[in-house]
Amino acid sequence: WSLVTSVPLQELDDCTLQLSHNGTYLDLESTLAEQRDELEGFQEDAGRGKKHSIILRTQLSVRVHACIEKLYNSNGRELRRALFSLKQIFQDDKDLVHEFVVAEGLTCLIKVGAEADQNYQNYILRALGQIMLYVDGMNGVINHNETIQWLYTLIGSKFRLVVKTALKLLLVFVEYTESNAPLLIQAVSTVDEKRGAKLWSNIMEILEEKDGVDTELLVYAMTLVNKTLSGLPDQDSFYDVVDCLEELGIEAISQRHLNKKGTDLDLVEQFNIYEVTLKHEDGDESADPPPSGRKDRRRASLGASERRGLERRRSRRHSVQNVKSTLSAPASPCSQSNPSFVLGHGQRAKEESVKKMEIGNLDNQGSVKAFAEKFNSGELAKGTAVPEDEISEQVPEKTPAQPKKESDYIWDQLMANPRELKIKDMDFTDLGEEDDVDVLDMDMGPGDSLVPPPPPPPSFLGLPPPPPPPLFGCPPPPPPSANLLAPPPLFSTPQGLGSPQVPRGQPAFMKKKKTIRLFWNEVRPFEWQCKNNKRCREFLWSKLEPIKVDTSKLEHLFESKSKELPKTAADGKRQEIIVLDSKRSNAINIGLTVLPPPRTIKTAILNFDEYALNKEGIEKILTMIPTEEEKQKIQEAQLANPDVPLGSAEQFLLTLSSISELSARLQLWAFKMDYEIVEKEVAEPLLDLKEGMDQLEHNKTLGFILSTLLAIGNFLNGTNVKAFELSYLEKVPEVKDTVHKQSLLHHVCTMVVEKFPDSTDLYSEIGAITRSAKVDFEQLQENLCQMERRCKASWDHLKAIAKHEMKPTLKQKMSEFLKDCAERIIILKIVHRRIINRFHSFLLFMGHPPYAIREVNINKFCKIISEFALEYRTTRERVLQQKQKRANHRERNKTRGKMITDVSGKVYLLQHGF
Repeated sequence: WSLVTSVPLQELDDCTLQLSHNGTYLDLESTLAEQRDELEGFQEDAGRGKKHSIILRTQLSVRVHACIEKLYNSNGRELRRALFSLKQIFQDDKDLVHEFVVAEGLTCLIKVGAEADQNYQNYILRALGQIMLYVDGMNGVINHNETIQWLYTLIGSKFRLVVKTALKLLLVFVEYTESNAPLLIQAVSTVDEKRGAKLWSNIMEILEEKDGVDTELLVYAMTLVNKTLSGLPDQDSFYDVVDCLEELGIEAISQRHLNKKGTDLDLVEQFNIYEVTLKHEDGDESADPPPSGRKDRRRASLGASERRGLERRRSRRHSVQNVKSTLSAPASPCSQSNPSFVLGHGQRAKEESVKKMEIGNLDNQGSVKAFAEKFNSGELAKGTAVPEDEISEQVPEKTPAQPKKESDYIWDQLMANPRELKIKDMDFTDLGEEDDVDVLDMDMGPGDSLVPPPPPPPSFLGLPPPPPPPLFGCPPPPPPSANLLAPPPLFSTPQGLGSPQVPRGQPAFMKKKKTIRLFWNEVRPFEWQCKNNKRCREFLWSKLEPIKVDTSKLEHLFESKSKELPKTAADGKRQEIIVLDSKRSNAINIGLTVLPPPRTIKTAILNFDEYALNKEGIEKILTMIPTEEEKQKIQEAQLANPDVPLGSAEQFLLTLSSISELSARLQLWAFKMDYEIVEKEVAEPLLDLKEGMDQLEHNKTLGFILSTLLAIGNFLNGTNVKAFELSYLEKVPEVKDTVHKQSLLHHVCTMVVEKFPDSTDLYSEIGAITRSAKVDFEQLQENLCQMERRCKASWDHLKAIAKHEMKPTLKQKMSEFLKDCAERIIILKIVHRRIINRFHSFLLFMGHPPYAIREVNINKFCKIISEFALEYRTTRERVLQQKQKRANHRERNKTRGKMITDVSGKVYLLQHGF
């Protein structure tokens, strides 16, 4: 079938499809095959003359939003018509109630009703009554206590019809389930405490007949009291309500009506129920059980025995002592003294820590001043200069070394006593002295066995590639150890990995069908006796637990099939739909190179995911927003050529056009994101890299993913490898099964979610790796050395300036500033060296062979992990979304269209008429 419509293109985003035979709305993002249950019965009655149809109509959320906006922005006759038709709207579409409640429609009704007159309030109460007749609506009212508070407030209205309708709705609410009685009490307490009145005063004003005799209101009010008391589960809540009513004089009112001739029989019955219930609860053995409601006495409240011993609480009417004074008494002197003791202890600890910080700051200030005085007086240069007699004893023939500048002596002294490894709020103190040693420079034990790299070009003569040239101020690295060049014993058996090797010629798995292969690079385990460095004592892959996979399912999904070659144009290029002009298309394609994969951008924008898109990315997308004309041309071209794929720019614009309110989202997001601190350009990436290594090392989800992927790959390849290079993670989203064309990542994600329910989306836990992927660490090292050179030159500039006129305070301030800068740079150099060494150890832990570690680019390594994690999170959200959608659909069908009479049985209101 086809759908022909004249709806304007800009309004199609607000439309949806509804089935006529059952009123179900179709999910436009799912296929018809995925919604097979909703379509059941759609064509069954076609032979009987009945014709079902699919209706194009406005989405529920859009209709509800328009309805709420109209209620907020209308007044006078227009508001009256809107409120009057509200009840009929809810009757006509049973799905609208649920959407109205979710969109905070109840809050809208209360706000409009609080400012309206009694006629408008009656219309709102009629609509609210219709909402409460549906289970979805009643659940919404239960979770929105403000609605109950407003209904209780209306009980105090001067208009009889408003009071009567509000009492009826409260009766329906309380009678629906016993757990609603405490919610009503909560609402009563909130309203009466806010206006400074005694609890239940609105009910008592009706019973006292201050506005004249109205038997019907009296019956409703007293019935509401009895229904509320009947739903209370424990003694304290029961007697709290009863004592409030007794204090307001309900006993006298009850006796007056019971002793008066001609009192309405229904009213007499309700007062009798109250009296009998109270006597029964007080333990009066002569009293009969109440005719309706609870037949047994309520249980004692939790903690009641501790407060009142073995004495059972009784009502105010029957108690010997004043309950009010008992409740206001303190629990125990001990309980009052404990908080002050704990607070005092915490305060003392806080004062001590502050005092220590102040002392440390004073010491630091003293050292700065002393250093500045030495620098000004020239004592530092004198103390560190070489004596003349020692110079004369040196060999005179050689050219003397270039004398050190005074700034060099200052720098050497600061390096000799570096301060704590902290820069502002960034903490690097966990970088210890062991990180000064690069594991690649350590000697290996005799039992080590390494897998050599592929044969290098002859020019290297079997040697590893030379290290990079040393940077300014940094000593050259030592030559590689000779043990690194020793080849491993032939057919050496790796140790530390428990599973046995598969004999040659025997396949690891018996498969009935030929499957596709994963072209990864195997990482063979090796032994490195590096016991002194805790970072590489273990091997990541040796800690992974083996995963059992459904081999028959994998065999079916990834069966190797012959592919049909895509049609190509006459010139050999792939056919694509190109609609945009070349300038616009080139601009978009260039912009796409600096953005995340297009398939993740939509999710990132919808979720306001600041990890996936930065400020520059958002500004770039703002320049790519498609116009209505471009959108229409792309859609028309796609309809005309459904078998031809769109060009990359056209596909990206089509993806953007599918996001509702795209410009508004991007403008809001761009306003929110703003940062750039020059001082952190070096420190923050180093901190991110350090934290990123810790995040990956201790991330359980990454282990689950690698274990699952390893098990799948071993089965598909018919091998039993122990590890693979992590660079293969780039290709995981591109491998697809041959049945459903789902990516390998989709199947890995589905297995991880099923086998490890406590797993996470990975991406949100490795934010530091994502940030590190955007940093050029080679340029960072150059920037660090440049900072050192400029700081040293600044010391010379300051000394030259000090020879001329300069205020002492300014000179002192500049000296302290430069000293602080020098200390920070020294810290950064120590941090940089230790973090790079730690990264080398981390790569060993991740399974990289030692000979290839120096060639690993930090930026590329982090980018592979980050982009895989982003793809994994997007896929996982889709998997969980489909799973939740199916669960919501099953849950939704339990209450969809059902009346509350189908769930809770008889309701008081239906017994006495609405």
